[in-house]
Amino acid sequence: MIRSQLRKTAGATVTATSWSEAHYDAPDGQPALAQAEFPLTYQGDLVGSSTTRMLLAYTGGDPARPETLVGDYVGFERITGTLDGRTGSFVVQLEGRHEGGVARTRGRIVAGSGTGELAGIVGELESEAGDTTYQVRLSYAIEDPEVHH
Repeated sequence: MIRSQLRKTAGATVTATSWSEAHYDAPDGQPALAQAEFPLTYQGDLVGSSTTRMLLAYTGGDPARPETLVGDYVGFERITGTLDGRTGSFVVQLEGRHEGGVARTRGRIVAGSGTGELAGIVGELESEAGDTTYQVRLSYAIEDPEVHH
């Protein structure tokens, strides 16, 4: 079966409303491992909210000055909201690097994670966050299993 896809692009302003982080492995003189959980709100082409959980490996910087931290991270985010007039939720697998005071993140929508009117969504997400409010770009398609060619 061939599925119909029309690729679209969406933008949104994202705001982190809080940040909870804990180191779970931080031996002296070695990179610290941490986990963080935080809620986000979305306004723009995507309107909604999410819960995100990340695992981080800090390889440099001063924890007392978060803007100096250097490290990589991976995680998952469940976004619930409305995109292009369709309401539902989907999960994004995230990866990125924080360096120079900017978190550069790329993500991919987890196949089969879309619910409601967002069932069948596939795509990618990108952002560069230097503050608690930043822009995100989403390239996506919503597969329609009812259309055959």
